[in-house]
Amino acid sequence: MFKHLKDVGMTYVEHMKFSFYLSYMFGKASFCALVHGVYPDILVTTSSDTINKLSSDIKEIRNK
Repeated sequence: MFKHLKDVGMTYVEHMKFSFYLSYMFGKASFCALVHGVYPDILVTTSSDTINKLSSDIKEIRNK
């Protein structure tokens, strides 16, 4: 039914959970970036750490 699910080798529920996880992480990173913009001495590496973590997670999913 969903070509994308076949392409990524995930079930509907697995894909939904991973998408919700990404949404949560993007939201968290967005909030941290907002706080960092106001007070630059805190959360200095949060955005780049999040990007690296999510990149690693996506690569891991692709290699299943």
